[in-house]
Amino acid sequence: MSSLHRGFQVRQHKPWKLWLGVVLLIGLMAMFFYLGKNYQAYQLEHLMLERETLVSRIDELETRNHNLVQKNAHLEGGSKIERDAYELANQELARLQQELLAQKEELVFYQGIVSPKDAALGVNLQSFEVRKKNSQNQYSVKMILTKSGKSTKKISGGANVVIRGENGGSVSELKLTDLALENSKIGTKFAFRYFQVFEGDIALPEGFEPFEVEIGIKPTTKKVKSFSETITWTRVLSEGV
Repeated sequence: MSSLHRGFQVRQHKPWKLWLGVVLLIGLMAMFFYLGKNYQAYQLEHLMLERETLVSRIDELETRNHNLVQKNAHLEGGSKIERDAYELANQELARLQQELLAQKEELVFYQGIVSPKDAALGVNLQSFEVRKKNSQNQYSVKMILTKSGKSTKKISGGANVVIRGENGGSVSELKLTDLALENSKIGTKFAFRYFQVFEGDIALPEGFEPFEVEIGIKPTTKKVKSFSETITWTRVLSEGV
């Protein structure tokens, strides 16, 4: 009879191996999240240092330009060398000012991502801007949403953007998605861990005069609050928000 059972083996179940694997996985996730946050904080600090350097350089160039302007005012025409120096200083100043503007935008972006540790989990409207494309009432639209809070959890939901304006003496509301051009897709759904960018082109109806934009953010993730923000059209068109 004993020979009939030689093919069977008794294996012991070791649940501690499963728990060890789970603990290691959680530890790796926490490590990657910590490294990611540290890298973002480093990027933010690096950008702030670069910004200070640029501001200092711009102040120096502005002082130099001021002196050159005064010099040129006393010397009608001036020498070619002085005129060339003045032109070069102007070009360098314009380049650095453009670079500083880009740095400011990047700095604001990173500040939106690198949230304080005690910040509640939520969605931020990082930026919303509209730029006119041509004389046919066509515009390019760009919206960036970022997450606040230290959780690595993905936030999902929908964005509803409405443009209000006057048309023939009455106020009307137009959904951004209804204004999208055929070759441009502007989504309304979002799902992200850190940020999401919405971009596309729209065309406003003839005779429609926009005066404000209402942006409604409705997350479907639990414990994440909905909110809405209304911004004047002139503000989003001229400088973005």
